[in-house]
Amino acid sequence: MLSPEFIQKMKERLEQERLEVHANIADISQPEIPMDNPDEDDLANDAVEDILQGSSLAVLKNLLDKIDNALERIESGTYGICQDTGQEIPEAVLENEPWAEILPPIMRRKLEQE
Repeated sequence: MLSPEFIQKMKERLEQERLEVHANIADISQPEIPMDNPDEDDLANDAVEDILQGSSLAVLKNLLDKIDNALERIESGTYGICQDTGQEIPEAVLENEPWAEILPPIMRRKLEQE
């Protein structure tokens, strides 16, 4: 079972990650400065940047959802429990990915073989 100290450490880390993701979303969402007399290359580069920003924004919003869900699991007392198997997610996995909801596939297979 995860110790209360470990869970508190993960909560603080998740809250910090949440602030950083919010800052990144705000940064990406800043309105663009209009170009003076853009040529075709400028417009093409701008279109590519828009695509990349949209993709980055989607990834950040997905991560924010995962962080929020992990914080909710901490509050409900289900943090660190695999949502698929009901088994505890090892601290090492949570240290690497504090928003983890399920055991990594390799660990799951290993547990099934035992």
